[in-house]
Amino acid sequence: MTLQLKSGDTVALIACSDPIPQERRVQINELSAHLQQWGLQIVEASTLMDSHTSQEKANELNRLFANPQIKAIFDISGGDLANGILPYLNYEQIRTAGTAFFGMSDLTVVLNAIVQQSQIQTYHYQIMNMIKEHGAEQRQQFYRTFFEGGSDLYDFDFDFMQGENLHGDVIGGNIRCFLKLVGTPYFPNVAGKVLLLEAWSGRAPRILSMLDQLHQIGVFNACSGILLGTFTEIEQHGEWNQIQQHLLQLTAQHPIPVVTSKGIGHQSDSKCIIIS
Repeated sequence: MTLQLKSGDTVALIACSDPIPQERRVQINELSAHLQQWGLQIVEASTLMDSHTSQEKANELNRLFANPQIKAIFDISGGDLANGILPYLNYEQIRTAGTAFFGMSDLTVVLNAIVQQSQIQTYHYQIMNMIKEHGAEQRQQFYRTFFEGGSDLYDFDFDFMQGENLHGDVIGGNIRCFLKLVGTPYFPNVAGKVLLLEAWSGRAPRILSMLDQLHQIGVFNACSGILLGTFTEIEQHGEWNQIQQHLLQLTAQHPIPVVTSKGIGHQSDSKCIIIS
């Protein structure tokens, strides 16, 4: 069941990855003002700003999930540190809370860990997009989707690179961060799932090596298909064809469907996709 909001509901902001400096307070206040215009009540995690330990961040996230008044939790951070909170999360409480959790980039580790350990869906989306370059459009799509029951924020164009049909629940996210889960209890079951892969940083050699690792641990033989979002640095340097050709080689013996989309990734007009 997807998130539905109404005026008077409470939502929370948190940062489970790298510290958010005080300089970003202006942007956070701007985001909160837009949410409040829709009648939402805003709760800020005590760990939202500045540096905190992994256990402190996890305790605060657990506290927000335990609050029955909070309908959704939006993580506005990114970077490297989110996987440190995973051992301290109360996954049973998260499972029964009925609270929607949003994040992306380094929050890929938390999105997928919750799916694996709590057996609920999460949302691959950065709510800070609502105050960026395409903010007006993002706010309109957000409202139509989560207040009016539309699908605007879920709808994105895609093209088939291989195959003709792609079906299944989606796992994954940022390729580098997804691979941090390998060998841990938080790595999701990939069997029959569509694997989302996207990235902000990383030139061709780095991304190629990550695709090799996914292939070597058997992910491409188990998943039902691959959704390639944007790879920002790859595209900036004209290396996208290398990625496509390498992926086609890796899946040659098991040619699963592969689609590409400009609608999912780190750009400011990116859409939301449910991880489940």
